[in-house]
Amino acid sequence: MEKHELSKAEWLDKCEAYCARAEHCAADVRRKLYEWGAPADFSDEIAQILYERDFLNDARFCNAYVHDKVEYQRWGRVKIQAGLRALQLPEREIQEALKNLDETVYFSNLMKLIEEHRCDSEEKRLRFLAQRGFTFDEIHQVLHT
Repeated sequence: MEKHELSKAEWLDKCEAYCARAEHCAADVRRKLYEWGAPADFSDEIAQILYERDFLNDARFCNAYVHDKVEYQRWGRVKIQAGLRALQLPEREIQEALKNLDETVYFSNLMKLIEEHRCDSEEKRLRFLAQRGFTFDEIHQVLHT
């Protein structure tokens, strides 16, 4: 049986359905197209169409990414910023999303992580928190308040 090759329109429909289920960025779509076996020359054109149709939006994605990483993974700013930069998102959108993060939840998460690791040595706790993406200034601010 011969494998059916999808047209560009069919690949676009598939990507629109993928983007409609959850917030994604262009890098996610390109990776997904590669995994699905789409021709490489389709990815840029499909991503552009998805931007035009508002299936992709860098500001919206950055805000959702920051929210989810703070809320569910309890990441710090440094790790979140690195994750967004790895996805090759515009620096302006990254910085704007980081400005909009919920500081109350952010510092509450940091306090919870400190409390959960109170039995660890000071050095081990600091290393753990730094790996989670919190700056030493933030850690110091919470430890000494």
